[in-house]
Amino acid sequence: MLTGSKTTFKVRQIVPDMKERMLSHSGLHTRGRDMFGLHCLPGECVLQRAVLVRKKLSAREGGGWLAGTLFCTHFRVAFVPQDCPKPDDNADPVLLGDHDVALASIEKVVAVGPSRTKLVTPNSSLKFTPEELVLYCRDLRVVCFLFDRLTPETQAMEITYSIAKTYQPLKPGTVLSFQNAALGSVEMKQFLSNRRRDAQMNWFESPADWERDLERTGAAGWRVSAVNDRFEMATSLPRYNVVPQKVLDTELKKTFAHFNEGRIPRWCWRHPRGSDLLRTASFQNNIYHEKDDIRNLEALLFGGQQQCVVVELAEDMPTPADIQLAHTRLRALCLGGTSHGLVAYTAHFIKRLMGFPSSGGVYISTSVSVPDDKWLSTLEATRWLDHARCCLKKAAEVSCLLRGGHMTVILQEPEDRDMNCVVSSLVQVMCDPHCRTMPGFQGLVQKEWVMAGHRFLSRANYHRESDKEEAPVFLLFLDCVWQLWAQYPSHFQLTGDYLLALHDSVHVPLFSTFLSNCQRERSRRSQRLSQSYTPVNGWREVLPRDTSQDPVDPPLPPVWDWSLQYSCNRRARFTHPVTQPVPPQLVLNGNLNAHPDSHKLSDGAPGSVFLLSRGTFSSPSHLLPWRNGGGSGSYRKSHRRAPSCESLPGLERVIRAWSLSEASRPPPGPQDPHRPLLPLLLGPCVRVWRDCYLRGALQAQAFCHPTPPSMYHPVDQLAWEVQQLRDKLALASTGHAATTAKKQESRRPDTNLNQNNATFLFSTPRPSLTVPRGPPPTSAPPRAPIPSAAPPKLPGRDVSKRTFLFGHPADARPDQRYAPTPGARLPKNNGPSLGS
Repeated sequence: MLTGSKTTFKVRQIVPDMKERMLSHSGLHTRGRDMFGLHCLPGECVLQRAVLVRKKLSAREGGGWLAGTLFCTHFRVAFVPQDCPKPDDNADPVLLGDHDVALASIEKVVAVGPSRTKLVTPNSSLKFTPEELVLYCRDLRVVCFLFDRLTPETQAMEITYSIAKTYQPLKPGTVLSFQNAALGSVEMKQFLSNRRRDAQMNWFESPADWERDLERTGAAGWRVSAVNDRFEMATSLPRYNVVPQKVLDTELKKTFAHFNEGRIPRWCWRHPRGSDLLRTASFQNNIYHEKDDIRNLEALLFGGQQQCVVVELAEDMPTPADIQLAHTRLRALCLGGTSHGLVAYTAHFIKRLMGFPSSGGVYISTSVSVPDDKWLSTLEATRWLDHARCCLKKAAEVSCLLRGGHMTVILQEPEDRDMNCVVSSLVQVMCDPHCRTMPGFQGLVQKEWVMAGHRFLSRANYHRESDKEEAPVFLLFLDCVWQLWAQYPSHFQLTGDYLLALHDSVHVPLFSTFLSNCQRERSRRSQRLSQSYTPVNGWREVLPRDTSQDPVDPPLPPVWDWSLQYSCNRRARFTHPVTQPVPPQLVLNGNLNAHPDSHKLSDGAPGSVFLLSRGTFSSPSHLLPWRNGGGSGSYRKSHRRAPSCESLPGLERVIRAWSLSEASRPPPGPQDPHRPLLPLLLGPCVRVWRDCYLRGALQAQAFCHPTPPSMYHPVDQLAWEVQQLRDKLALASTGHAATTAKKQESRRPDTNLNQNNATFLFSTPRPSLTVPRGPPPTSAPPRAPIPSAAPPKLPGRDVSKRTFLFGHPADARPDQRYAPTPGARLPKNNGPSLGS
């Protein structure tokens, strides 16, 4: 075994410069050929590979270890199983296989050696041969690879260095280099340019798409306006917006200045009972309101309805900074951090939020986890579930309002780009069955997030330009959708695998859906338009004179092109048929009204405007600026005064809880298909998304799932065959069949003495791993062969000094080290923490 200094010197001599290696391989793999069993993408080159590697399977994958070959390219870390069928060269390329990890989603690379663990960075050097390689991902995955005893040490060292030098933490410039490495080849650009979009979903990029949604929901009295076609009125709004028919474009242009960033009230969705859902930014109170402007503003707010309810989200909903802090704490908890690690992780986030330079990467502790009796309280302290519960409660209140009567419900937020997206989307998921299908849900995200101008690029902070704006608002929305799916799975065509795939795609900066803040930025990137400003025409997009001389960025596909990302087997688990569920039993749910209210809101006078804030209704005089002393005197004389709070009982009935007598009555008739899916908001009902957040927990991966019996080592197989030959020779030489039968019977400690006519009265205990089993029939291959003799010691590597991150004992045999004995008490993990 090489010493530390010699090993380091040898590895540095072996690992060449990455650019030279990429140039040397570019001529061999420009057409996506098969490289050692790996189906490469067009232009993808293999930097290093390691044979006889085992991957630790997660709970969803069945647990255990999977043997195969590990590859490192300039785009991903690919793992090809040993029994994987040969890839088809004529098949379309898939960016990430079922066992692949994108380099851009890797956050930490940890090497585990005989006596220590090492956090490997591009500038670090290893003085030991790694026996395990652990990859910490930004999507809360922890991927572990175990190098076999027969794996060449040079391959284990080279691929560890290759991954550490190829992956780079997110910083300015790294995202563009990653995109060029993945999609920058000529073949890949041609392939992406010929991709067709999904015709079943609504992309909301043309007036016909918006007209189709108006026709689907039966919204009358609304039209599609192209007044913002060149983004002159509001740069963050889409090209086309739905406004009332009676408001002309010439009159509509005057209303943009009365709202923050010009985000006027816009139509989102119509309830089957006639209510309309709108969203808008806050009013500009320092603007003088003319008579014509006031008439247009009133028309936008009411939209043909008699009453309007403004739902203020700024005071009730968490801020982006609160969401980021909660997610930061959740990551530290789910990755096995101690209380000290949680404090350090939070301090790291606060420094970034305040603009101070941080000391390095994110603190991740994997040595000691939070004690079991403190884990739930620590989870509560993160406040992530509180934020999800708050979003669900507000969306349920808005759903009940829309169901209660003919009115206009307006979601108001200061900038209309974060929580309005969350609440409006959740309302439509709760009330519209179409939004619970795969095409409908993707169209919903396209309408309420992509086209509405959510700051995907700033909230994801791929370029590390501003840590203050980073916040996983979209991930919080996915968590809320998963909460609804967990409580009403039969109402969804979507599955948990689909939501998990969408969650993971956010952390891969390759899709145009998440790499812009508004439609204007996406249009400028795709069309490569420059800007010019004139006092008369305002901002104009002008084509460059010579586009052939400019560097062309690789085309970025949308995230909805799932066939480009995942295999057919993975995509088959995204949906399932939707059945008609049995009407559930009525349950009291706090102060939410889960019963259809047949009473119309006759208490409020026409033109009444109410405010819903902090769960209560009010009618403040300053809600509309022009009704509080602003504007002309003729308007105040010709319109009625703001209604008093005496007209509020009609609205209070909409969200008032049932009485016990009403709850005990059976539902009248069949279930309404548009009845909202109101979530249960009690503490135990809002659960942790285990398949997403806890899939990287080291303790769960290490001890929950034992090794399948079909997974055995080649050395163990050889020893078992030698033992079989010895038994046959002994049987042929002595000829005492009875003695051999008794000997084999003594090798079967799993025989149940309480069986009667092949019926077991008690469960058969698992055989002890110290006593070898009798060999299986010669016609069938062995499933879990255990050699009677100790395996031979391999030269060049000291097996007795092997240590494992997942708690494998150093003196255990290969068939024992992957799973503890059932019923045994698990020891506390007091191993060393990660080295710097």
